[in-house]
Amino acid sequence: MIQDDNDVLEPPINFSMVDEGIFRSGFPQPPNFPFLKTLQLRSIIYLCPEPYPEENLEFLRSQNIQLFQFGIEGKKEASSSAASSIPKQTILEALKVLIDVRNHPVLIHCKRGKHRTGCLVGVLRKFQNWCLASVFEEYQRFAGAKSRTTDLRFIETFDVVGLRDCLYGIIHHYYRLAYYASKKRRLLLYTQAQEDMQTYQHYKP
Repeated sequence: MIQDDNDVLEPPINFSMVDEGIFRSGFPQPPNFPFLKTLQLRSIIYLCPEPYPEENLEFLRSQNIQLFQFGIEGKKEASSSAASSIPKQTILEALKVLIDVRNHPVLIHCKRGKHRTGCLVGVLRKFQNWCLASVFEEYQRFAGAKSRTTDLRFIETFDVVGLRDCLYGIIHHYYRLAYYASKKRRLLLYTQAQEDMQTYQHYKP
């Protein structure tokens, strides 16, 4: 991406837009910081256990970007029949942060933006009711020759129903709060109008 004739903006490796306000990439390096500024990020979801580099932390502080770290080990696939090393509970917690629009715009990244990031985006797509074939195609497009059968199996078996029910419950709860707050506000306005009318009638010549 080019900002002007003399300033070329360089995105992180494997960068892509996932959805409105959601982006993915590999680990951002200092030369990528000017590009990240243009995204006006509110948060970053970091899926590695290693501490975030101080230079990156300084950039986050300067841009008022919140860091959410979910330490997932980046292990190589031993065999296609091996169990996935991706912890479901950790991905679930990361997904909760990801679907909260208060954290958008958000960037998801691990080291290369392939496996851990691919698994989180994969379960997001299931949450969005994508068909499994499309979810797998997107994962493999970023993983390339490094595609892992264990990751695909993890995405396929991940249950998003419980999270969806939980989200609907939260939405219903806040809808009720908003409804009663609005009803109370209308009652207060009506009461204030009645009092103003009585005052007007009292002082009316």
